[in-house]
Amino acid sequence: MNPPTSSRRDFLATSSSSALGAWIAFNLSDIRAVAAYAARARAQRQAFETLRPDEARDLEAIAAQIFPSDATPGAREAGVIYFLDRALGTFSAGLLEPTRTGLADIRARARERRGAASFAELDDAAQVALLREIEQTPFFGGVRFLTIAGMFADPSHGGNRDTVGWQLLGMEMRSAFQPPFGYYDREYREAGR
Repeated sequence: MNPPTSSRRDFLATSSSSALGAWIAFNLSDIRAVAAYAARARAQRQAFETLRPDEARDLEAIAAQIFPSDATPGAREAGVIYFLDRALGTFSAGLLEPTRTGLADIRARARERRGAASFAELDDAAQVALLREIEQTPFFGGVRFLTIAGMFADPSHGGNRDTVGWQLLGMEMRSAFQPPFGYYDREYREAGR
């Protein structure tokens, strides 16, 4: 008597892959609908956790002047405002009130000097002129630092959407990085020669 050519394990594997294929085929329209919903949800702006909408608009406009969009993506495309929102609610929470005070000051300057209700309403030239007035203040220094951090931080922290900042640097996403050969022991090796 010949032994069976396939085992129960093979039968179950074949049956389950066939069942999975049939289930996918039967539910394909639902799967496409869920995928489309997820894509729309990612494309839409998420709600802010810390900032009010008016604060977010002004901070995003400031960040866009610090790291503008031109031939390459800038702070807007990288979603830096979401990094700012998360930072001001977590590790930089101590900067939240000074940031709100700085935003109130910049709004007052926009109103007094330009007749605008907010910084974000100003045109680019007026925004740059106003930022030059405050570029030596702690407010601007803090926002500048957080903008740059948000541009190049790990995307899981809210900024650097689609790794645009890393792409500007030519950085590849890898599970591990290797320093250039001889980087750590160069001084030791050169001293021994």
